[in-house]
Amino acid sequence: MYKILILNILVLLTFNSFSQNYWKIENEYGDEILLTIHLNSEQKTFEAFTRKDALKDLAGIITYTLAKAAGKLKYPEIVYIEGKTQNKNDSLQLTGTFNYFDKQFQFSASISGPNFKGKYLDARNRSHQLVGVKVTTDKPIKDYASIINSAFLITEKNIFHKTLLKSSDWASFRKKMNELKSKIADDYELAAIFFWLGKDLPFSPFEIRKTTHRNNASDRNNEVILREVKSNTAVFEANKLPSNQKEMDSIAVVIAKKGYTNLVIDLRGRTNINPCTANVLVNYLSDKSFSAGIYLTRKWFDSNISIPNVEDYKKSFKSFAEPGYQVVELYKESGRYFDVVPVKKPYKGKVYILADSRTSKTAEVLIYILKNKKIATIIGQKTAGALMLAERITINNEYDIYLPVSEYYTAEGRSLNKIGIEPDIKVSGEDAMKYVLKTF
Repeated sequence: MYKILILNILVLLTFNSFSQNYWKIENEYGDEILLTIHLNSEQKTFEAFTRKDALKDLAGIITYTLAKAAGKLKYPEIVYIEGKTQNKNDSLQLTGTFNYFDKQFQFSASISGPNFKGKYLDARNRSHQLVGVKVTTDKPIKDYASIINSAFLITEKNIFHKTLLKSSDWASFRKKMNELKSKIADDYELAAIFFWLGKDLPFSPFEIRKTTHRNNASDRNNEVILREVKSNTAVFEANKLPSNQKEMDSIAVVIAKKGYTNLVIDLRGRTNINPCTANVLVNYLSDKSFSAGIYLTRKWFDSNISIPNVEDYKKSFKSFAEPGYQVVELYKESGRYFDVVPVKKPYKGKVYILADSRTSKTAEVLIYILKNKKIATIIGQKTAGALMLAERITINNEYDIYLPVSEYYTAEGRSLNKIGIEPDIKVSGEDAMKYVLKTF
């Protein structure tokens, strides 16, 4: 009895002591937020929030006020959590709503001494874990001003063309970032500032990410999967395409054995195809050799005014078909080109590509090549018109800057950026697969 009484007193003292305390919370991706937690012991409620008025600082008072009046924003903080508290054994239970910009998620957590363990459920009812510890101050978690300064230096050295840095949008972005960088308190705020202020930049993506997002070995996380939808038809999904010739050869054996006469490649949405994957796939689908355009980097444009002629590719560049290409290191080269050389037994059936307005980057290049050479029929919507190749470049051992380092040019020397590729058959992105399957 005596021990239980002492334990309850310690619990009460602990919870009363953090009526306004600070917590460093980390999500499953390694991103950290700095939370201030307020308790109302009488009403058994709580509120927790990241830096006060961060959204007002970011958007400006007028824009924030208009957004709030329109119902797009509820709180002036990037993260605001509110709900009920309950004492349970030696911990404090929190349940409520996790507000992030205009999104709301179901939230729950347990605090025991200096330790925090919680989660929130997204719109698909998937659980996202949060763990943290109590800290003594609300000072920024990291030296974000230094991180931003390094990001600027890397960007100005490696963005695919220096003329982009002469735009008024870039000047405005830099000015606003310099005004806010000393106030940034955590990773969420850093990401939010880059997203919000970067929307008007003449290039994208442009993000700072924790190094836990890196995947240097490959741009995809899943094994190759060929899905049969009919006895004569198989489907490739973008993030499950063969990434090298060995994988393509293995899948080609399956396709030949099954006798598929229709091959559907689903490139809808935001995809992570790397250029080697595109080159390998076109080698399998084409029965002719050709050069299919080139990705050029800042190293080329710093020394050259014009775009190289297709007949000069081999003199100055390696191809994506050659070994040694690293997914996140093209920015170190002048560029690479697509060298299509058919395999011994290329695919002889019909090829259909599904596209929508979000199809971009190398997936969009792949669509252009297959349409231009009349290898495939494109079904869906006009693509995004964003054929730049983005890579993650290291800022320090914790952060990367993710930016476009290369732009695609056709074999004729044309840029397709901001143009987009029209489908052969226009249907909504959602209905593209249904349309294809009905035609067989």
